[in-house]
Amino acid sequence: MSSTPSAEPPQSTRRWAKIVLENCTGSHFKFQVLHEYTGEQTNNSGYILFKPDDKITVFDQVYYNTGFFTTGVDNWKVHGTRLIEVSPESKFTEMISGKFFIDGLPYASGHGAFASWKKHTLRSEDDGQETIIKVYQTEVQFISPSGRSTTTFNTLGQDILPFSANPQQRH
Repeated sequence: MSSTPSAEPPQSTRRWAKIVLENCTGSHFKFQVLHEYTGEQTNNSGYILFKPDDKITVFDQVYYNTGFFTTGVDNWKVHGTRLIEVSPESKFTEMISGKFFIDGLPYASGHGAFASWKKHTLRSEDDGQETIIKVYQTEVQFISPSGRSTTTFNTLGQDILPFSANPQQRH
């Protein structure tokens, strides 16, 4: 029995990558990473507390496809809130390493509150490998075995606190 070549297009290959975020801001932050492969459900890390220089796995596996007829791309957003150190008597505090913090300015990758997704497409050489997202004070770098890309990291509004971080002194 002879086999004839299939008229079907080549199959795409399902792949995955581990995603690690590194806090290079020099400040305490809460970070959230969103990943969306075109047409699939969004991966949401939730907000994770980071000390300066912390390097934490935000996703053990995000999935994507590669192949000749694959049209999907990987899209990313990084949200963060800089944490402001306050005294233990303050309300609404979060404790990190014995210090107390409250939310400060919100940040997001890209431009503005309604920024579009950052494209950083994962490729076959990224399969099973680590992609690092390095967050600096003004930019976010995506570093994969297949390449690097960068986007901005900006505040989303005015500081909600006056010069004192004491919540009782808000107006």
